[in-house]
Amino acid sequence: MVETRNSKLNQNKSTVRTVGKRTLKHIETEISTQPTKRARKKKETIVKEETVESESGVTKIEPTQSRIHTKLAAQASKKRAAILVKYLRVEEYDRGDIILGIRVPDVRSISKDLGFLPFTILKELINSKYHEERLLSVINLVDKYKISKDPEEKKNLFEFYLNDMREGIDNWDLVDISASHVVGSYLIDKPELKKTWLFERLLNSERLWDRRIAIVSTLYFINQGQFEDTTKLSEILLNDEKDLIHKATGWMLREVGKKSKKNLVNFLDKYAVKMPRVMLRYSLEKFSDQEKKKYMQKGKK
Repeated sequence: MVETRNSKLNQNKSTVRTVGKRTLKHIETEISTQPTKRARKKKETIVKEETVESESGVTKIEPTQSRIHTKLAAQASKKRAAILVKYLRVEEYDRGDIILGIRVPDVRSISKDLGFLPFTILKELINSKYHEERLLSVINLVDKYKISKDPEEKKNLFEFYLNDMREGIDNWDLVDISASHVVGSYLIDKPELKKTWLFERLLNSERLWDRRIAIVSTLYFINQGQFEDTTKLSEILLNDEKDLIHKATGWMLREVGKKSKKNLVNFLDKYAVKMPRVMLRYSLEKFSDQEKKKYMQKGKK
């Protein structure tokens, strides 16, 4: 059992304060998967430390999985956890997931306070049975990737994400909060590597999360005005059996339509009759009622 923050402090007769006497304000907001901007500082890749004042003096303590769990558990809510179990479809898609019931903004706040974590801790967190620990691991890596200016560091983060973290990225929220920011961003100007990862390894994986990573990664391409990979992947995924793939594909097609309605219409004119209903509905969300009716009548019954 992990000790709580209060019990540990009472045992050691010490008080904890954050570096520089800064305190965290945990503001409850609606759940969101949109990342916040991290202040750019010279020491941004250094893990922040806590200091413990005791009778023997001041001791620096590096973050560990146990201490991170304690920080997260302090924000937990059983009521919210019950809601998230249904929202994340845990009973249907999990691997024994435990939901603590913490808002995404609060997980982001804790991640930011910890600073950028080393790969060793990120790997421990992504293998955790607690969903919010895996979420923090993903958020921490994404924020580090987004702020990095070093091509070699970006390469290392991309490879760590796919080779070391991927097995722990096992729910739709973990995919959607990270795939385009890391995989899409890294692969956009690397056609051969894109072919290897998106069209061969991820798309052909038996894990639905790998296939979702593949299609959601193309959101980065779409935002840069590139639609070809999205439509090619969407064509292949027409026959996928999982509704979470249908939803993700329809979502990406809708995003294509926001940038270029012509490209989406061309796809729909060709494939609407083959598209799963939910994929078609998602792709049509920005169309007029008349246009929706036209394509829904063409779609699968």
